[in-house]
Amino acid sequence: MSTPRENAVVVAFVANGLGGPSFLARLPDRQSDLDLSDAALGLTLVGMAVGAMVVSPLAGRLVGALGSRRVVVIATVALGASLWTAGAAPGAGALFAALAVVGAADAAMDISMNANGAAFEDRTGRSVMHGFHGAWSLGALGGAGLAALAAAAGVSLTVHLAVVGAVIAAAVLATRSGLVADDALPTSAPAASALPGLGDGHARTQQREGLARQVRAPIVVLAAATVAGAVVEGGASDWSAIQLERLGVGTGVSALGYAAFMAGMVGGRFAGDRLTDRFGGPALLRGGMVTVAAGLLVGVSSANPVAFAVGLFFAGLGAAGFFPLAFSAAARTPGVAPGSGAATVSLAARVGFLVEPVLVGAVADLFGLRWAFVLVAGAAVALAAAAPLVIPAGSGAAAGAVCDVREA
Repeated sequence: MSTPRENAVVVAFVANGLGGPSFLARLPDRQSDLDLSDAALGLTLVGMAVGAMVVSPLAGRLVGALGSRRVVVIATVALGASLWTAGAAPGAGALFAALAVVGAADAAMDISMNANGAAFEDRTGRSVMHGFHGAWSLGALGGAGLAALAAAAGVSLTVHLAVVGAVIAAAVLATRSGLVADDALPTSAPAASALPGLGDGHARTQQREGLARQVRAPIVVLAAATVAGAVVEGGASDWSAIQLERLGVGTGVSALGYAAFMAGMVGGRFAGDRLTDRFGGPALLRGGMVTVAAGLLVGVSSANPVAFAVGLFFAGLGAAGFFPLAFSAAARTPGVAPGSGAATVSLAARVGFLVEPVLVGAVADLFGLRWAFVLVAGAAVALAAAAPLVIPAGSGAAAGAVCDVREA
């Protein structure tokens, strides 16, 4: 049974899901209005990634200094207040700048809401991150649907985005008291200066360096895995419609490939918490990535579009668990503050989503799109093999819970 505090975190995830897709679903409008070529539009969209990558380290530090609840509220208001500018920008340069601001606000909200969700998970002692990310997926689907309705009704993009921005800001402001108050979350590793038995300055330096290596290693492994996870998720979803068209289906029907992947993703995320509590994070990651690889390989081995769509559904089902597990693991990495851990995962994911289209596109040009999907399946297999390193055993919600589960 959900609680008011859990519902408040869900509202934040749904609101964030509504933000980006509301603009992205109407990209053709902006491209037409500004008379942009595909290449120019692609360069303009980099603005969102640039803003996100610049602000991610700062957002992590702000979560550590102010607490994730305060940053969630500030970032949501910033996102809601800036979203309309993506529709009003009069030229490519202005759109780039607007998207940089939107991307920065979106990244800060993403980092802080995941840190808040992880704090809720720790305090309740049960896995909930999959459900939170499932709520984000529902928000994203809802945002795309609202965008389609607004476009069909002739509502201008600026008005549409202004209304969406006002709604998401108002929703989070109305429920902000339900978010976890985590103004002072300590890291779990002791400082080198506090360790007993240290001798001279050289010994202390060696001890600090050894401790720093112990702290860095898990988060570096997690960041590298997150880049691969973004390639898996982005590769399977971004190119699905193109592959379906090449299998002979119409343009409208080809969009169902993305829908099949997202349907699997939503289903997997709402089942993920129960599976994590029962089998543990490493097992869920391993099984999920094996499912991704199997779905993609079976799908591309046939020239039947229905078989490919079914493969995409299973790929979405398997990929659903990666990011909830990654954010949860980052929040309880020894020696790393929850906000910094979430910022690392968020930044690594954005790097992966930038690398993915270049990598997949290059392989598709050289060898064909089917082989690009085989590459994505290979990345999934690598993640399955590395699952115990990416998500250490015993890192489930129950294992990472604090003794006092009172709600702050």
